[in-house]
Amino acid sequence: MTSVLANVIIVVSLLAALHALVSAWRDRPMDWWHLGVLGVLEALLIAQAVTGFAKLSGDGGPADSATFVGYLLGVLLIPAAGAGWGLLERTRWGPAVIVVAGLSVAVMIVRMNQIWEGTVA
Repeated sequence: MTSVLANVIIVVSLLAALHALVSAWRDRPMDWWHLGVLGVLEALLIAQAVTGFAKLSGDGGPADSATFVGYLLGVLLIPAAGAGWGLLERTRWGPAVIVVAGLSVAVMIVRMNQIWEGTVA
């Protein structure tokens, strides 16, 4: 895993969650800024997946590679699902879904780092 890319993903996902939280608190529906941030987050996650699979194909990698691959593929679905659900929900709860998606991505990236380093909790 590339810790710099992982840290960037965590920061972007937490900033997206914070922005969405402010929108939900202000009783605003999801807008194009939310979609843009989710698009950037998805692009970063795709780069993470490519990097992760490239490192797995080499001689390095975690001991539990099946769980790592599951996290690597599963985290790709969260921003897309959050964007779709947020677009369908035209109340304050649309951005609330983005809050959950952003926090979920951050937690999954931290967990992927733990699996990669072998510090299974």
